[in-house]
This record gives sequence, C-alpha cells and structure tokens, in this order.
Amino acid sequence: MYQTMRIGVVILLNLIFTTMAAWADEMLPVLKVGTEVYSNVTVVATTPTDILFNSDSGMAGAKLKNLDPALQMRFKYDAAKADGAERRLKALHMQDPLPAAGQTIDSANAQSIMDEAIRRVKIIINQPVRQFVRTPGLRVSMFQPGWFHPGAIRPNFNSVDVRTTQESPYSRYLYVNSDVNPNVYYVGSELEFNSMTKYFYVDRSLPKKKLTQTEMLEINLLYRIIGKCEEKLGHS
Repeated sequence: MYQTMRIGVVILLNLIFTTMAAWADEMLPVLKVGTEVYSNVTVVATTPTDILFNSDSGMAGAKLKNLDPALQMRFKYDAAKADGAERRLKALHMQDPLPAAGQTIDSANAQSIMDEAIRRVKIIINQPVRQFVRTPGLRVSMFQPGWFHPGAIRPNFNSVDVRTTQESPYSRYLYVNSDVNPNVYYVGSELEFNSMTKYFYVDRSLPKKKLTQTEMLEINLLYRIIGKCEEKLGHS
C-alpha cells in the first residue's frame, strides 16, 4: 500500500475517475498526508480513492483515506465508493502500478509511461459489448457501410473533454447491427460513437460500448498524461 507517489502517474493510471473537474485548480496552503506535508498545493483531480495535486515538490498523489477527516469530507471521500472503484479497477486489469512509481516524468521514462497510458485508454474504449444472435423475423436496424467511416481525428491530449463529443446515434433504434456482422445484433442504447476516442478504436468491425461519465473522465485524465509525456519527448 502506498501513501504518496511523486508524479502521481501511478495514481493517474490506477484510479477510477469520477470527479476530475470538480476540484481542479483548487488551492491549499498546505496538504498533510501521513507524515508528509506539501506546500502551495493546487488540486488537479480527485477520485473516489485518491487526490492528484501539484505542489512545491512537483506533481504527486495520495489516498483520500490517508487525509485527515476534515479533508476527507471536503473531497467527498466515501469508503464504500472507494471500495467499489478498486473492484472495477481490477476488473479492467489496471491494478498493476507503473514502473515509474516514485518518479517524475522526464525524457527517460516518458515513453514507457505514455505507452502504459495508451494501453489503458484502449482497454476502456474497446470494452466488449453485449452481442446476440439474430433470429428470423427480428427487426434490426442496419448501419452500413460498416460501423464507422475511415480515418480518425487525433485528439488534443492536453485539452479535449471526451464527454462533450460523445454521440448516441444508435439509441434511436432498439436493436442495431452492421453489414460487416449481419448475423448478430446489439442493443442500440448500449452503443456510442465518439470522434475523440475513435483514434484508439482497435477493431472497427465491432461497435463501441457507451462509456459512463466515470470512464470518460478517466480517459480525459489519461489523455493529459499522454500530452505531458509527449511534451517531454519533444513531440508536436
């Protein structure tokens, strides 16, 4: 169990993000985490389990359960929600800490941190969707040609909010499929299209799961990590 981690990349990539924007840019003169004290703190994000912040010591993160009760209340810590978040984390196979634990992002580790962030983004975006075998007489609305047009926009990892680009064109129909997989069908309300996540679609012959607010906030924060790593690597 860890209390704090320099750069917080480990935390960034090992959390369930639900309130990323709620506390962003909030400033604290000091933040005490166990025996460690951080000065001139600016909160970057909070989640059900953790807080990410900048301070005079750089970027870091801490478990909310290790803050004093007053700060736990301030950042809406709920032990039951934190437990649920950690269970979901394990379900997404994202429980392993990064090799960069305890480090800052620099030119030496930025590539490996970015690779891990991208891997975890792909896990979230390409989650499997419920699929059913089509039976004779069942009315299904078909999308063609294929599920998606060719190409993809490369997101601005430093600023994009994927919540604002989420679309639900399939939700107008009860059941949908595509000419690339006509013998099965999907529930329209369970699917989405998002131009700012399409860049990471792995298999375009399959529709994409409609992401929750939690999952989209998680992607937003992972995108910020990718952006920071690109800066360290000198990518435009």
